[in-house]
Amino acid sequence: MSYRLKSGEPPSQGLKRIFREETQSALQLCRHPFKQRGITVHETRKHLKKLRAALRLAAAKTGKDRPVREDRSLSEIAKLVSDLRDAHVRLQTLIRIREDGRGQAAAHPFPKIEELLSMERESFSAAFADWRKQAIPKLEAAKKRLSEWPLDDTTWKQVCGAVAKSYRHGRDALTQVLKKPSPKTFHEWRKEVKQLWYQLRLLQPLNRVVLEKIASDAKTLGELLGLDHDFAFLLARLEEERSDSALQAEHAALQKLIRKRSRKLQRNATELGRRFYAEPPKAFAKRISIFIKDWKSKKKKRRPAKK
Repeated sequence: MSYRLKSGEPPSQGLKRIFREETQSALQLCRHPFKQRGITVHETRKHLKKLRAALRLAAAKTGKDRPVREDRSLSEIAKLVSDLRDAHVRLQTLIRIREDGRGQAAAHPFPKIEELLSMERESFSAAFADWRKQAIPKLEAAKKRLSEWPLDDTTWKQVCGAVAKSYRHGRDALTQVLKKPSPKTFHEWRKEVKQLWYQLRLLQPLNRVVLEKIASDAKTLGELLGLDHDFAFLLARLEEERSDSALQAEHAALQKLIRKRSRKLQRNATELGRRFYAEPPKAFAKRISIFIKDWKSKKKKRRPAKK
């Protein structure tokens, strides 16, 4: 199974196949989870994000209301495990920081903070133990609804327009980051970058060399922003424990370390973002449309002549 449209596959068929495969993969995880709960939660949410990115490519043929309702429905499924996922990410972020600091004289193991986050994750694991039972009927219902979406007349031009819109939103989000850098603006930018990355993956067959490079850059940018978000997320949680005297020393040291790393991540992300979004949205859309035109032309040449 591959998260991309296939050569010779009409966009309507390709999008419906993607809808079916991503919902089925999420259902499979809910019915047959990994032994490690964190992996099951992470992978399920990833399939939902990929599905939501694909939905936006199909939005032009379904009107405004249907995509909005479906996106909200999928978001509600993801929220079933949002607290558990958040607790897992916070702990893993701390462990990553601890492991990256090994061998350095100024390394801080942060044992009290790690104990707090470990207990929190276990608490949420117990509280949300039945999330899969709740998710399965919701996913089954979503799968049925998506199979009935009226996509037969979906054109490549509409798909191209949707991707160009995602690019424009990401560019606008970068503008907000440059105007007012904050955890919120970086987080909003990260969401737009991630969505565009998924959509570019879907379009790779149109021009594998160029689109794989663009998608790779989007992935790298998303990873930088994702790690910075995890740092900010961990700090925000620890701000709630400022009054705990037992954690104060570790909190101060961790805060200093994270802020230093975060500044570097944000600097690298904005530098890459400026290059990635240097092209005006109209030029980006035109380039994608040229890929589609060339791809269609190659398809016609490959077709055997009728006798």
